Amino acid sequence: MTPRKTALKTFAVLSAAALTSGVCASAATASPLAFAEMQAHAITNATQVAQTLGAASGGVYLENGKAVVNVVDDAALQKVQEAGLSAKKVKHTFAALTGVKNQLDAVKNVPQTAWGIDTKTNQVVVKVYDAASKETADKVSAAAAKYGDSVRVEHRTGKLELHIQDGDAIQNSQGRCSLGFNVTRGGEPFLLTAGHCTNLGGTWSGGDVSGAEVVESDCPGADSGLLTRPNGSGPGEINTGQQITSAAEPTVGEQIEKQGSTTGGGSGEVTSVDESVNFDVGVLNHEFGTTAHTDHGDSGGPAYDGSKGLGTLSGGDTVTSYFYPLTLELQAYGLELA
Repeated sequence: MTPRKTALKTFAVLSAAALTSGVCASAATASPLAFAEMQAHAITNATQVAQTLGAASGGVYLENGKAVVNVVDDAALQKVQEAGLSAKKVKHTFAALTGVKNQLDAVKNVPQTAWGIDTKTNQVVVKVYDAASKETADKVSAAAAKYGDSVRVEHRTGKLELHIQDGDAIQNSQGRCSLGFNVTRGGEPFLLTAGHCTNLGGTWSGGDVSGAEVVESDCPGADSGLLTRPNGSGPGEINTGQQITSAAEPTVGEQIEKQGSTTGGGSGEVTSVDESVNFDVGVLNHEFGTTAHTDHGDSGGPAYDGSKGLGTLSGGDTVTSYFYPLTLELQAYGLELA
């Protein structure tokens, strides 16, 4: 049997015209809600303690819902343990890993590659897809080699793609995507989705949405799009009934839920943060990678952890799905959750 190849893609479903033109686990003994609350509490406590460590912090990750704080010296190790949390001695500070990641961002024009921070392994993980040209693969591998064991290079099969096609379907004559979050600005209702979707322009409809127009569209760089909501305000909840009351930063190891108009609901784990993903349309910055399964038409759909909104889907491959952080979208457009 031929091995199935991964494909890094933005998950929008496109019409023929658009395709030719291009576009930018829960614990066994706990309910999903209880597990989400446990995760949120663990992340908050660990993040607060890690912030007191200053330069000695190696970042935070979750292991089976329990937080682990990375440290680089014995004094920090003792401080974390005295706070009642698990500590792990590592080689690299989170600040150092961020510095390496930012230096790799200077490597330009390298489609079909990505890099971000994996606090669980205390490394920057660099992904090179076999769809990348040999010149690109050599360029990125050479750049990564300069940073020794602070970087891990993974060679992956297939291709990165955007996934055009909250999770309710929205579509126009050019493609289909998914609604991410209902939001407001100055009391007026709007729809938040992926920027590579709104880059298609036009008027969007679907479900209880009709005649939505593009207000903001940012892609590449970011991947955010904002649409009007002509049919009144929508609820601040996922189409499953899960209320979304806040926006939060993702944490490596965090279990998440997602919704999309093609694949519906599902779950996964955050595997990387602050990732620069080099799609063919250009680099998307600050993405977070997950093991959630998504596909074409899911673009713009929400990732969330209980009542915390985390981000909107950009795309990925058959192994990794990438989301753009909700916190950055709200900040960029001056939005509040509905």
